[in-house]
Amino acid sequence: MDDKADYPSDFLQARNNTLTDDEVNHLVEKPGCAARFVYGVLMLPTALKYFLDMPQTTDIAKCMMHATVYGFKLYHFSPDSTPVMLPSEDPQHRVEGMLILGLNEEYRNRIYEYESGLMSLVDVRAHVTQLDSFEGYDIRSVRIVDAGAFVWNQEKVDEGMNELPSTEQGLYTWPVDGILCSQIYQNMLAAQRASTIDLARKSAPDA
Repeated sequence: MDDKADYPSDFLQARNNTLTDDEVNHLVEKPGCAARFVYGVLMLPTALKYFLDMPQTTDIAKCMMHATVYGFKLYHFSPDSTPVMLPSEDPQHRVEGMLILGLNEEYRNRIYEYESGLMSLVDVRAHVTQLDSFEGYDIRSVRIVDAGAFVWNQEKVDEGMNELPSTEQGLYTWPVDGILCSQIYQNMLAAQRASTIDLARKSAPDA
């Protein structure tokens, strides 16, 4: 997925967020805060906070990183539906998404409630790019983080499911353009604005 200038600023922040080795270690090793890999609507920080019932003023994007998971493909039931991830026979196939770090049990349970049903939580290895320093130079390196991800829990591809297009290198990405233009995302933005205004009013000194 290429960045576009009209994408939400928090989404672009999350996609381009490069944490240091120490920052990743701190979030990964935080007790009870196992990482989650997401590849659909939850890649959007505003949507993530909306579905988790998290305060919209929370800067969740700073705890998100662009990530890829190998050995999977993406499918959908229609062009307007959110994607589902299934294992691939080709270990070089990979899915592009976001790694969310530092979520406590309450928020991870809310992701479970949102994703469960026809989805199962499995262990994956997410590849992320982190920032290291060596003798005064900044060096980017690839790191693998153990995470949980939700995959289609049926043994095979169901009738009516279509494989998403991939690049020649076998990279699968769900384009967010459709959801960004939808009424549901506009409702999320409205909730975010209302939350921000309400907080500003509560924080303002009495006239």
